[in-house]
Amino acid sequence: MNHPIVTEQVVSCRADSCSLWPVVTDTDRLNRAVGMERVTFVPLADESAARYIGATRMGGFDVAYEERPYEWVYLQRFGVERRMRSGPVSTLKMSFELEPTQAGGTNVLLRLALTPRLRFLIPIIKYRASRSLKRIHDEIRRIDEAVASGNGAPPVRQRGEVDEPALRQASAALEKVAPPELARRLVELVRGAPDIDVSRIRPYELAAAWGVDRRLLLVTCLSAVRAGLLDLSWEVVCPSCRTATSTSPSLGELTEHGGCQLCDLEFAIDLDEAVEATFAPAEGVRRFDKGPYCSGGPARTPHVVSQSILPSRGEATLSVPTEANHYRLFVRGGAAVPVEVSEVATDSLRVVASAAESTELQVKPGGVITVVNDSTIEKHVKLEHASWPKLAATAREVTSLPAFRRDFSADTLKPGVALKVSRVGIFFSDLTGSTQLYSTVGDAAAFRLVQAHFDLVLDIIDRRGGTVVKTIGDAVMSVFADELDGVEASVDILRAFEGFRKQHPDNELTHIKLGVYAGPAFVVTANKILDYFGQSVNIAARLQGEARSGELVLETSLVERAVAEGRLDAASIAERWSARLKGVDAPVEVARVRLAGGAPAPSAGG
Repeated sequence: MNHPIVTEQVVSCRADSCSLWPVVTDTDRLNRAVGMERVTFVPLADESAARYIGATRMGGFDVAYEERPYEWVYLQRFGVERRMRSGPVSTLKMSFELEPTQAGGTNVLLRLALTPRLRFLIPIIKYRASRSLKRIHDEIRRIDEAVASGNGAPPVRQRGEVDEPALRQASAALEKVAPPELARRLVELVRGAPDIDVSRIRPYELAAAWGVDRRLLLVTCLSAVRAGLLDLSWEVVCPSCRTATSTSPSLGELTEHGGCQLCDLEFAIDLDEAVEATFAPAEGVRRFDKGPYCSGGPARTPHVVSQSILPSRGEATLSVPTEANHYRLFVRGGAAVPVEVSEVATDSLRVVASAAESTELQVKPGGVITVVNDSTIEKHVKLEHASWPKLAATAREVTSLPAFRRDFSADTLKPGVALKVSRVGIFFSDLTGSTQLYSTVGDAAAFRLVQAHFDLVLDIIDRRGGTVVKTIGDAVMSVFADELDGVEASVDILRAFEGFRKQHPDNELTHIKLGVYAGPAFVVTANKILDYFGQSVNIAARLQGEARSGELVLETSLVERAVAEGRLDAASIAERWSARLKGVDAPVEVARVRLAGGAPAPSAGG
């Protein structure tokens, strides 16, 4: 049996490990930068930790290998072992260790171990290993220079072909409908950014980097799709590793259940967390290399602080962060348990993988958790943050935008598919006295008044970030990603309606009443539009029915939140009571909102 050929180099960096970690651990970016070849991955199902077979070229040879999960400890080390199924070596092990220096910098130890299949290949493999490690060494130096200078990750020297006439045409179309500065920056991104930076544009992540309003940039990206600059994709995201498990160009390709090959996990698809909107240059504007160049690496899952392979009938030890916080221990296959890192806990824990769905574990900062695998199947285990900053433009948010409803009305779910949203603000309005109005002023005048009322209501809903689902007679149903925006829209409507009623004598014969409720719902396609149904929708409609002319009725908890955040005047609360709503078993605590000076007209049905 041949022994591994081990090559090591140390990169002395000026930047600290906190600054280097997110860039150095981006293995897809690193592999592109050092000139490695694109990889094709095929799912693998056996009793090993590997979940894919990778095929590529290395050192001039065609190779195939088992893609095993990376192992790492946040800010300290990471690495991967690849068991080669073809090619000149039988195993490849690459590791990075980050050691802080007294001067505030970092020494990065690179270690590459290759086991040759045949002895006569040893000189060639030594040469190839030295060259490969030198390229990685030089790239980390380049990364360090950029990071230490405060410039972030350096660009990867890889950019696809741009069709300038098509780009100029798309740019001109976008500038007509989007904020000029955002349009310009988006066009320049498509024109000049490296392939890796445009192959998966996340608008909220980009907005954070640019320091701009994220919803405004999201709407600009949607406009860029209509202008022909970008393409929109829907990614199904695993609830554990939080990476894309599949990508679709249309909501119509989504199903109610998904699965993650890496985590060996089946999950229900919802529009809150499981579906994310991403963008990329339109094919006619720019060609780019989508990759992939790697399937793992800590940067792909920044919420994971420690990950290790769990051997068959063996054990693995995970390092616990030094910060007290809420974490989760996850074993491939779905077993999970919450972990509380607390000063009053024990230094170490020992957990059996098959029992990792028990009550919460507690361990001290800087402690260790040893996980025992009592099965014959090799797995991976990880310790991850229970919560993580949300930079995903979820389908729940995107589909509730007026711009999406207006420009992507044909992008709907497959008939029969119902996807859940855990919380959405649901708004109902009704024009009171409208039936009598037709008898009093005649059909033509009444119709004009109803349409004028729609113009007023729909404009305010749009300006407050809501989207109209449908109109029913002279009633409106709308949804808001943030229910407090729905509260503010309702107050705006009540205030504007007082002026509306004074514009013409006929207008004084009617008024408006409103209801807003926030809760879970299901999204379906009905009558060729995205619609919402469920008990939350029923309650919102019933609350509107409880309102009198010139009033808004809300659940008490929503009123209290709106007042606490300064989005509703406490003086406008006219009454609180327990409402018995038709079709709802338990009473609902509600409040009646009436604006000062807005005395209600007599109640009347629609």
